[in-house]
Amino acid sequence: MRKENILASAKFDARLPNYFLLQALFVLFASIFGIPFIPVWAIIGRGVHKKQYDSLGCDLTERSLNIRRGFLFKVQKNIPLDKITDLAVNEGPVLRYFGLCSLKIETAGGGQGDSMGQAALPGVVAALEFRDKVLDQRDLVTGGAPVSAPAAPSEDAVMVDIRDTLRRIEKSLAERSKG
Repeated sequence: MRKENILASAKFDARLPNYFLLQALFVLFASIFGIPFIPVWAIIGRGVHKKQYDSLGCDLTERSLNIRRGFLFKVQKNIPLDKITDLAVNEGPVLRYFGLCSLKIETAGGGQGDSMGQAALPGVVAALEFRDKVLDQRDLVTGGAPVSAPAAPSEDAVMVDIRDTLRRIEKSLAERSKG
């Protein structure tokens, strides 16, 4: 295994186990069949979600983003920086209630779902700063200049294009009517 220099590591908020617990209790409640298990999970779930929290990790290296999660079923994702297309910060109502946000990583050729070119990191502390570090390192790897959206044409240029197109259409119609 190659040892890479770690440039930054994501820190996860200590309130994240409570968010995981609330999520699990909601799923039990919503499934109706899980309602009898809610008191049991409210007791043992705290320990499980604490271990889930302790197993989370995300390191930015010179060439990739390395994500670790899971204590029973361990998952490791190594996402090359040149494949990252977007890092979105999501903040739903429940996350906002806990004062958290989620960092969603989308990659080239992604598709839908966690297993197809995407990863989510809930509860990253200073998510915007971590996102900026990842994007800056990605820009260094992919050739230096930050990727920016192309400039939108000005309204004047669009109007000129429309005028010129209409003139060509009028000219074409005039030639057809003569011949």
